[in-house]
Amino acid sequence: MTYVLDILGDKWTFLVIRDMLFKCCCRYQHFMDSEEGIATNILADRLKKLTQHGVVEQHKDPRNGRKKIYTLTPKGLALTPAILNLIKWSGEYDDCSLVSEDIMQRLNTQFDDCVSFVINHYKEQQQA
Repeated sequence: MTYVLDILGDKWTFLVIRDMLFKCCCRYQHFMDSEEGIATNILADRLKKLTQHGVVEQHKDPRNGRKKIYTLTPKGLALTPAILNLIKWSGEYDDCSLVSEDIMQRLNTQFDDCVSFVINHYKEQQQA
């Protein structure tokens, strides 16, 4: 458990991964534009840490070689079931959760299909 907490043990790291998986964020500015308002220094630190631990890869942006694109590695995509379980848990216990009843129903009855869908959708977006 210490290994997981060392890498993922803060709010911002999970939000970066969430934004990559569900909002197709891959550029620094995409993360900065997230509604939670992450500070530049925190974002830089989290992306660096995720890259060092092999959860995220950085590549040169083909549109602008001075900028970088961030993608989840297979190790990062392997977090999808854990992220979905946390979303499910939040939907169950957070009175302010934005998780719809339909999504909760699907997570409760078709969890493996949801995991496959999220991973496949992410991969398709990366190829687009």
